[in-house]
Amino acid sequence: MADTGIKIEKDEFDDHVPLKSKLGVGFANMGSSFMSSIGLGTIDVYYLKVYGADPALLALSWLFFIVWNMVNDPLIGILEERTKSRWGRRIPYLRFGCVPYTLSFILVWFPFMQTGFGLFLNHLLMLFIFDTFYSMTGLITFSLPAELAVTAKERVKVTLFTVAFGMTGMISRWIMEPVFLSGDHPNQLLFQIVVTIFGIISGLSIFASSYLIKERLYTQNEEAFGFVKSITETLKNKPFLIIEVAIFFMVIMSEMLFNGFIYLFDYVFLFSEISIFFFIPALIILIVLGVWANSKVGTWGLKKVMILGGLIAMIGYIMTFFVGMAFNSKVPFELGSFGIAFIGLGLLMFMLNQSPLMGEAIDNDEILTGKRRETTYSGVNALITKPAVSIAHSLLLGIIALFGYKQDVAVSAQPPTVATGVLIALTIVPIICIFIASAALYFNPLEGEDWQAKKRHLQEVHKQKEKDYVESLKKKEL
Repeated sequence: MADTGIKIEKDEFDDHVPLKSKLGVGFANMGSSFMSSIGLGTIDVYYLKVYGADPALLALSWLFFIVWNMVNDPLIGILEERTKSRWGRRIPYLRFGCVPYTLSFILVWFPFMQTGFGLFLNHLLMLFIFDTFYSMTGLITFSLPAELAVTAKERVKVTLFTVAFGMTGMISRWIMEPVFLSGDHPNQLLFQIVVTIFGIISGLSIFASSYLIKERLYTQNEEAFGFVKSITETLKNKPFLIIEVAIFFMVIMSEMLFNGFIYLFDYVFLFSEISIFFFIPALIILIVLGVWANSKVGTWGLKKVMILGGLIAMIGYIMTFFVGMAFNSKVPFELGSFGIAFIGLGLLMFMLNQSPLMGEAIDNDEILTGKRRETTYSGVNALITKPAVSIAHSLLLGIIALFGYKQDVAVSAQPPTVATGVLIALTIVPIICIFIASAALYFNPLEGEDWQAKKRHLQEVHKQKEKDYVESLKKKEL
């Protein structure tokens, strides 16, 4: 092992995040996850099925949105990094940003132009407005595990709260879309009422979280970089760039599944009363297995757990593709539930570890620069990966259009080729993404005894900064 000049302690890290802060992170992510999952995910389904939007125009809207989506996140991330207040750097954006976030979410479902090109403009405008307020909260919830904890093990514990609470948003979406928007006659009014009520509850959840999270206030004493230097210093962090390749393709993979989930029910799987007896046990089992697998991070390491998750998800995608292609008509969900379960387990292993993985890159940056820059990294991460969201939406919409999806035509009247397009979009594309992401993760160098020694040293630096901050407050009181 190379000599780093840092003494390796045999004792375990003294790293513990209070339950109150973990709950706060969970509540923040629960509210944000619900609104972002529905707002940025269901918007396409809603505009297609309720207003008969042209999928090609919606795909174009997402491509135009890439420009702003790449700019707003780094700007907001660096702004949050430079914020100084009596509440800290993050709390003000949770406490006061939840109001415009909630209002913009509600406005998504009441387009002021509802036909043709006007609907396209409304779709694009709401992407711009809603995503801006989402970024204020999303950058914080993504970065908090790295800020509150030092070790990968403790970060996974914090992330477990964010994912467990955040799953309510994704599960709500998986329930709401089939219940209100599937089939030939979507229930627009009831959907609008339900999402409005849940949007208000989500905003209150984010507001409440601001009273539970305890920030490391000493970080406000650090002089922040300017915008250009923030970007250039971040891009000098080579492990971060390797990790970004993996996360970029993870985002495409997960977005393709989450945004196309309802199309599986419309064109591929037949969901009946019997299906629920397969769905609920499968969901419970995959959550238990996912939590167990991620408990091995301390033993196996982040890289191995995530690559294993990718392989499991790949098996699920292959199973789903062949089951879907084996029949000339819709397949009973019971037959496809095994593939879906493998996909869910693999993605859960990815989702739980994506934020801790970013935390490792942020630790490396602090070793290089001496500064703690969580939301800057979240913002630059978004600069690189947010285009993946637009690419995923455009790919999904473009593929179903290529395979014959007809505008303003009921699901039952769509050509059978649409089902093939849905399967290709939701299985073959993610398989390619998993392969590339796993290959990138393999080259991530932030592991091993040398890296753990650096992290132990970093924890001591944090303790000293905390002491210095307390002393500075005492001097001010005198």
